[in-house]
Amino acid sequence: MYPIIIQVSNDAESIAKRSFRHIGEKTVIQFLIDRLKTECCSDLIIATSNLPCDDIYEKIACDNKIKIYRGSSNKCLTRLSNAMKLSDADGFIRVFAKNPLLDISNMKEMYFAHQNGGYEYSYNEHTSGIMIGTGCDIFSRVLVDKLVSLNLKTSQEETVGFYIRQNSDKYKILRFIRDDYIGSYPYRVSIEIEKDIEVVNDIVSNICTISNDIVGQYLEKHPVLAEYNKEAPAKEVGLDKFYMHTEKVAAVMQDTMDCSYPISVELTLTNRCNLKCIYCSDQMLRERQGGGSELSKETLFRLFDDLSEGGTQGITIEGGGEPTIYPDFGEVVCYARKRGLAVGLITNGTQRLDSDIVEKLEWIRVSLDATTAEEYQKLKGADLFETVLNNIFHYSHHCSMVGVGFVVTNNNVAYIEELVMRLRELGASYIQLRPVVDNPQLYPHGMDFSYLKYFESSDFGVIIDGMTENAEKGNHCLPCYANSVTSVISGDGSVYLCGRLNIYNWVKPIGNINEYSFSEIWNGEERKRQWGIVQSGIFCRDNCPQCRVSKLNVAVDRMKKIKSKHFI
Repeated sequence: MYPIIIQVSNDAESIAKRSFRHIGEKTVIQFLIDRLKTECCSDLIIATSNLPCDDIYEKIACDNKIKIYRGSSNKCLTRLSNAMKLSDADGFIRVFAKNPLLDISNMKEMYFAHQNGGYEYSYNEHTSGIMIGTGCDIFSRVLVDKLVSLNLKTSQEETVGFYIRQNSDKYKILRFIRDDYIGSYPYRVSIEIEKDIEVVNDIVSNICTISNDIVGQYLEKHPVLAEYNKEAPAKEVGLDKFYMHTEKVAAVMQDTMDCSYPISVELTLTNRCNLKCIYCSDQMLRERQGGGSELSKETLFRLFDDLSEGGTQGITIEGGGEPTIYPDFGEVVCYARKRGLAVGLITNGTQRLDSDIVEKLEWIRVSLDATTAEEYQKLKGADLFETVLNNIFHYSHHCSMVGVGFVVTNNNVAYIEELVMRLRELGASYIQLRPVVDNPQLYPHGMDFSYLKYFESSDFGVIIDGMTENAEKGNHCLPCYANSVTSVISGDGSVYLCGRLNIYNWVKPIGNINEYSFSEIWNGEERKRQWGIVQSGIFCRDNCPQCRVSKLNVAVDRMKKIKSKHFI
């Protein structure tokens, strides 16, 4: 059988000294090595980094009389390739030290199927295979040599298995499923958080044979244990944030127009864009305003002064166009931060931003909207899929929250599972799925992505609420009570009461910051007039497209109807 390479490093681990926590009397890595030595006749090789924190693996290799290769900490593929050269075999099996409950029997079955089918790459850890923490993957020498010759980007090297899976048209790949497969178990038994140590120890103490099925069946019989290590990050979208702004909630509950400044402002710097997304909801607005419109730096600085003094807390820099191609983007971010405004960025991710600018952003959301390079080319008109993923990897090293926005259409989810797993490895904080709007022929009817929650962790979220939450048109036949929580400013300086109604050419801006201050516009007669219009539930029923503010209006309507507010 192929040699088995154990991939391991103590650098940037999710929990400290993960490999040296104990399963019974043994450390995690020793537990795995002993199992492999007992149940396999293959050579074992440790592949780790040349960082000082990984020096300890030299001793482990020596004590266990196994080979070791050490290389650059951010060159995973190169390390694997050079580790493979310590053997004369024509491929290798990769296992992770964080997976002490590896299903060795399933690994062997997959190896024989891999060999008999002449595959270049095989894997068994997926939603139709075995659970997270019991799987592995297999590489042929020919494939590794091909990949090395491509001089892959760092993000591709570090997530090489997922990179291969997303390019299945280029390589012969086996997505292994046993002949007697009866279903997958929705559990995770890899060592990633503190609770995993407890779960794994409980399992090992109570079963005689370690396999995917036996572990899965044990967890099914012990549902409290099965749920114990399931974690998800805090949600960054939804009603929770709205309720944190108690003064704004009180203001929109009144029957008069709310004149307090918006919590945050959605700001377009430029109407220019370097992509041509076929479903772009801003395209018609850009055409009406002129495709090259953009705000001057001086106008933006005056705006930030005004918003800061008025009490606005955040600026979301977003489309119309692609904000990062604005010539003074870095200076604009710096001035907003100087005025005490938090800055978030929605970008297509095609531009590599300087790390010092990324560090000034509270969050970044990259609009990816494709699971493969081929989908990206068809939907966005450019061959930049891997460039964007590499930039996500870069952003995640300098910003604490880097999410991925994903507009779901009926033809861009072929490898959504592989994408989710790869984004998690790249350091993304979440992926947020929502259906395409304003483009009925691409609308994804009947798609269920609940199974993707399987891949959530305390550091990575899968947000699918938007697939149903914002799917209804007409604002539930309610008035738009919450129109003041945000304001939308487009690339020509136009300020809109609503960022969704502006898809209609008959909806006019309430003012323009090139001509008036934001304060004058916010308290002006045109805003009062349009505010009165959207207080009609009939108007909203007939005209409102799908909108994320709808859920806020439902919440306000419910609160308005409460008669016993002095009691819980």
